[in-house]
Amino acid sequence: MRPPAGEEIEFATTMWFDDLAAIEVFVGEDAEVAHVPASARAFLSRFDERAVHYEIFDRREQAA
Repeated sequence: MRPPAGEEIEFATTMWFDDLAAIEVFVGEDAEVAHVPASARAFLSRFDERAVHYEIFDRREQAA
C-alpha cells in the first residue's frame, strides 16, 4: 500500500504473525520496534520507529 503524501510517497507494510510471541521472535522483546532493514533505510527519507499491531477479528478464506 502506498498512498500519495505530497511530493513523497508513503509506504505501508502489512505483515502477518500468528501471535505476539512470533513477533517477538522476529524483532526481539520490544514487539513495537519497527523492523526496517539497513538496505531499506538507505532509500527512505524517514520512517516510523514504532510499529502498530492490529488483531484480525474476521479472516475469510480466499477463493483459489
